[in-house]
Amino acid sequence: MSSTVKDYKPHWSELPPTWRYVIGTAMQAGELVLKLGCVGAIAISTWVMVDQETNESWGARFRKVSAVAEAVAGFYDDDFKALISKGDVIAGYTVNSGFGLRMHPIHNEMRMHSGIDLPTPEGVSVHAIGYAGDRVSVRCWSDPKGYGTVADMTSSAFPEITFRAAHLSHCKGGEHRAGAVVAKTGNTGGSTGAHLHWEQIQGGVAQAPQKGYLVWALNGRKPNERLGDTIALYQAIVAKESGGDHTAVNPDTGALGLGQVMPQNLNCSWDGKPKSNCGWDYDVLGRDVSPQEFLQNPEIQQQIVGAKLESALQRQIQAGHDMNTAVKRVAAEWYSGNPELAHDTRPQAGYESIKNYADTAAEKFHRLRQQNLEK
Repeated sequence: MSSTVKDYKPHWSELPPTWRYVIGTAMQAGELVLKLGCVGAIAISTWVMVDQETNESWGARFRKVSAVAEAVAGFYDDDFKALISKGDVIAGYTVNSGFGLRMHPIHNEMRMHSGIDLPTPEGVSVHAIGYAGDRVSVRCWSDPKGYGTVADMTSSAFPEITFRAAHLSHCKGGEHRAGAVVAKTGNTGGSTGAHLHWEQIQGGVAQAPQKGYLVWALNGRKPNERLGDTIALYQAIVAKESGGDHTAVNPDTGALGLGQVMPQNLNCSWDGKPKSNCGWDYDVLGRDVSPQEFLQNPEIQQQIVGAKLESALQRQIQAGHDMNTAVKRVAAEWYSGNPELAHDTRPQAGYESIKNYADTAAEKFHRLRQQNLEK
């Protein structure tokens, strides 16, 4: 009796969480390189494509990933449940105060901080946490000298947990569907600036908040649910910028690599003076990367460009823009530095207008996203 392995192209969402984490991590580490023929670019770590062309070259690497799968079983859940720490970037914003004892910023004495603080602009949406069809109960209350306007949220998906959002500018109480906007960040109560104070309460006791739930509340969806959008955006921008050539250097601007990143973005040298521990490289990788190393290493380019595009897309979605508008605004920001110029029709010193760049990037995004879903 013999069997034949048929070509099959599973969508990312069809894979178990552990496989998603293992494969994604392996790709980020450079263990798996996906050549996406449709744009000649290199994928950033999220979508799985298995076909005749790639099966042979991937064989050994997939076996390597398979061998370690059991060793890291459940690690994806651990990552979702990772405790939030000061300095973590959550949905594009950086935590500036963690859970535990701290010097109170107003009272100047050591006090227990029962949550985390995430500085945001005023009015950032907070969503009801839950899966499609879940009902979420929100209780709004006021603590004028302390928490200001507060939302206590309990989801049918996690009835044992109460999520508390404080210092809000708006709160909408009652029963809500999962994903609905139930609050807006603000600067009410005892606060030194607009931010979200976030708590996770279980059994009546505040616990150290876990990363996945806060990402879920700010994005309105479970983490990783929109991976396909991030990939398609990455592919579209890379196709526009470099055609997938990681060695590309713009002779006019000096922009580098797959995403045509300005060297100044890597080392904060816009004033002509490179700086340490500063720039996109440090933001994403936690270390300094020279322009030379960046240009020679496509994996580093993928990580930095992918992370920056994902963060930019999250910010636009959070601001309430539909996907098409969000993609155009991200493209405009990538091209010009300003998302507000997405409709600017002026030629750019011999290059296409910002509007044309944004529109064609959005067209590529939608086409590539559909192609990815069909594979």
